[in-house]
Amino acid sequence: VRGGLQGNTHRLEDKQNFSMLLEELRNQLDVIDANGGDSLLTAAVPAGPNEYANIEMAAVAQQVDWLNLMTYDFYTSGSRITGFGAPLYASANDPSKDETTRTRYNADAAVKAYLAAGVPPNKLVLGVPF
Repeated sequence: VRGGLQGNTHRLEDKQNFSMLLEELRNQLDVIDANGGDSLLTAAVPAGPNEYANIEMAAVAQQVDWLNLMTYDFYTSGSRITGFGAPLYASANDPSKDETTRTRYNADAAVKAYLAAGVPPNKLVLGVPF
């Protein structure tokens, strides 16, 4: 499990803990909604394969109303090279020498990965930069 700021503690059980956290949030929101509430549970989730490997996608999708897929910031000011910030598809012009980055760090690949992992298409919202 990885992600977050340098110095964050990462534990192997964090992947399952995230799913359990959302399950408990959903249970509590359902109680509120039974008493007249109108709650939505959403999550902003990563689009890079090294990052979404840390999420139980199908389990998370069962608990949320939708997932906001962060298909942007593939390259940032912290990147060692300049590249496309929010590519829709893989590009032969991507400057990365890493095959995974060239082929899997794009919106199309991310959506396909979430769908293949069992996330229903009606629960995916494509994030775009502005």
